Amino acid sequence: MIKQTDAVLDNQVLSKKKIVKDLWIALRPLSLTLAVSSTTLGILVAWRSGMLIEDGVSLIWVRIMLVTIGGMLVQACANLVNDFYEGSFKYHRPGERTFRFLKYDRTAFDLAVFGLSMLCLAGTGLIGLVLMKLSTPSLIYIGLAGMAGAYAYTGEPFVYKKRGLGAVLSFVLMGPLMVLGAYVAVSGTYSWEPVVLAMPASLMIPLLMMSNEIRDFIRDGELGIRTLTVIVGIRAGKGIYLGLLAVAYGMTVVLMVLGRLPAEALAVLVTLPLAVKSYKKVSMPKTSGIRITNLLHIAFNGIMIAVLALAL
Repeated sequence: MIKQTDAVLDNQVLSKKKIVKDLWIALRPLSLTLAVSSTTLGILVAWRSGMLIEDGVSLIWVRIMLVTIGGMLVQACANLVNDFYEGSFKYHRPGERTFRFLKYDRTAFDLAVFGLSMLCLAGTGLIGLVLMKLSTPSLIYIGLAGMAGAYAYTGEPFVYKKRGLGAVLSFVLMGPLMVLGAYVAVSGTYSWEPVVLAMPASLMIPLLMMSNEIRDFIRDGELGIRTLTVIVGIRAGKGIYLGLLAVAYGMTVVLMVLGRLPAEALAVLVTLPLAVKSYKKVSMPKTSGIRITNLLHIAFNGIMIAVLALAL
């Protein structure tokens, strides 16, 4: 009896560990570097422009912390909603009991994924209310747009990913909108400057989405998922990927020449070999360029953040 009880307890522990592990996978923690990069860029542009709200060092750091966490939560919501609606985990739990929820048969774990996504969304909203109090009430427009977009990316009945708008929407939401939101939250004012200065780095976001679409081109076509790459074709999809690379690096040079970015911003050119390698990887059949494209995003954004933080 004791041995049997121990075995049951061991199975329960293993089950809980698997749940935690799968929730961690669904959260896609490494992808949250997109939110951290965009919010940091918006904050740094405000700091370099001398636009930080002057109400004490402690409150400045509170705003910075809240902005960063809020950005991560809204992206986590998008990741989790995507997993729920695309049923990413149902294939890992064959034979488990399912429940009818939002027109789908999903396991208890899938429902936990959806529940966690809503908690992330609620957390984002709560942080947004605090930031509105600490900065400006008009921040609500950016906040509502970001929260709605996080759900609508793959959430029904919108599912913009299936309408060829996945890469475009991810760029707008995780790039300019999040950069601007971070800027407004720490400065209390609106400006095009953070959007323009962060644009080269922001272009790495749709680049990552395109690498995903190119990898899943055949599967998405068979499932009727009309991503941008499915609509325009694989060759055009690869052309868009290459075009985004060209614009990101070209715009960095132009902004530096115009004096909008410090000369040190040209340091991003050291990532060009990685960019070439990522394009070659994406262009190869039956391969995935997602990991190397993500490395390029991290490297490019990391250098740009360092430049804005350290350059005179």
